[in-house]
This record gives sequence, C-alpha cells and structure tokens, in this order.
Amino acid sequence: MTSERRIALVEKRRQALELRKAGASYEQIAESLGYRSKSGAHDAVTGALRDMLREPAEQVRTLELSRLDDMLMSIWARVRSGDVSAIDRALRLSERRARLLGLDAPVKVAPTDPSGESEYGGISDEQRAERVVALLDRARARRARLPAGADLGAVGVD
Repeated sequence: MTSERRIALVEKRRQALELRKAGASYEQIAESLGYRSKSGAHDAVTGALRDMLREPAEQVRTLELSRLDDMLMSIWARVRSGDVSAIDRALRLSERRARLLGLDAPVKVAPTDPSGESEYGGISDEQRAERVVALLDRARARRARLPAGADLGAVGVD
C-alpha cells in the first residue's frame, strides 16, 4: 500500500473513531464515511484503536480518556473564568481520569463482622499471643514425633 493510501486509511479510521466517540452508531458511521456496512465501520473504529494501543483494555481506556479530554476542553474556558459549577465538573472529570489511570492510592478496607461494628475475627493481642504459642507447641509436638533424621521438607515441617 502506498504511503498516500495508508495516510488516507488512517485518517478515515480516525474520523470513524471520532464519530464513535461522539456517540454515533456503526451504521451512522458507515453512512457518513462511505463504508459498505456497519461491520466496515466497526472494523475501522477497532483498527483506529488498535493503531493507538494493542491491548483491548487499553483500547477502551484510551477511548474513555479521549472522551474525558474532549469534555474538559469544552468547559475549560468557564473553569478559567471561575464558574463554580464548571470547576466542580472539571474536578469530577479529573477524579474519573485518576481512577481510570489508577493514580489514586488504594483505599484501605478493614474487614468487619456483618454488623460493621467489630473487626472481623478481631481478637485481643493477648488472645493472638495465646494462639501463636499454641501453634508453636503443636508444631514442636509434631516435630518430636518424627523419626530422627527425617526430611522435614518432605513432611511439610520447616
């Protein structure tokens, strides 16, 4: 394929992707750009995404990030002029972008009982220490029952 034809193909795919980003159906894209069928339009959109990134999850992420960019650009002048509702919307878009990109620190989840009031399986430090001592005692007793020179790794004892 000549470079001119390749450039035209890439541009047509880009246009198909832009229409899809804007919410157009594959049928509408096909009609608008002259594809024979909606499957041709679908192939163009997926081809454009594939050109951008290879992994399917990355393709969707790229599409969503592009949509967020477009939304932010549409309100940016109002944000800069101090429009409080536009600022609020821009912050929500930024929060969505951060979640999509995994930029936020993970939220620590403390498991609780069904009531939500007590730590699930919560025990006192004293009870925890008693359980550790009991486990060590059982391990020592088990080890003492093994024949001398036994391969401890083969029987699951460290």
